[in-house]
Amino acid sequence: MTEIVDVSPVSEKGQVTIPKEIRKILDVKPGDRVAFINDGTDIIVKKAKTRRLSEMLVGQKHLKSSSLGFQRKARQEWT
Repeated sequence: MTEIVDVSPVSEKGQVTIPKEIRKILDVKPGDRVAFINDGTDIIVKKAKTRRLSEMLVGQKHLKSSSLGFQRKARQEWT
């Protein structure tokens, strides 16, 4: 059964606030991402299955060089 849970206005910038009830249903928290899926007749909003960068980097080894040094080296390899 299709049911409207809530309605949200669109801002001048095309932004929409996800209503609290929908955030609870999707378990969406600040920093999470949502996916918009076109199934041909409707647009479906789902919580994206991506992880935060901080979660992906847990347990990673530290770089032996500074980030600036790493960037310079990467640029040299591309030229």
